[in-house]
Amino acid sequence: MTLRAALAFLPALLLVACSTNKFVASTHPNGKPEVVIYMKGEGDEAQKVMEKVYYPNGQLEYVGRFENGVENGEWLYYYENGTKKYLETWQNGVEHGVHLDYSPDGQVYRELHYEKGKLVKEVDRSQK
Repeated sequence: MTLRAALAFLPALLLVACSTNKFVASTHPNGKPEVVIYMKGEGDEAQKVMEKVYYPNGQLEYVGRFENGVENGEWLYYYENGTKKYLETWQNGVEHGVHLDYSPDGQVYRELHYEKGKLVKEVDRSQK
């Protein structure tokens, strides 16, 4: 195999090696997905890397990522109409960073600051 042929084949190999499998874990009575799990790896080595939960109308309720089996990174929650509801930041399974709460009109009304799972500061940004 020539170098050029090998390089052309490499992206396909990487795509297969890094593939993520999607599983519908549960459905609403109307048949639409409720919980969708994304797994990376095969068999006993598979690990959950993302979770999406949906409202019965099909709108995304929340999405979050996992690393080494625990919450990690940004988790976004939505109202049933699609407007952001919460933004959380996780690090190794505990909240860490700024958590934002949104009102139904999309405005941030509260900030919660976490350090390694402990709430250290709360800021009320609601209009009084």
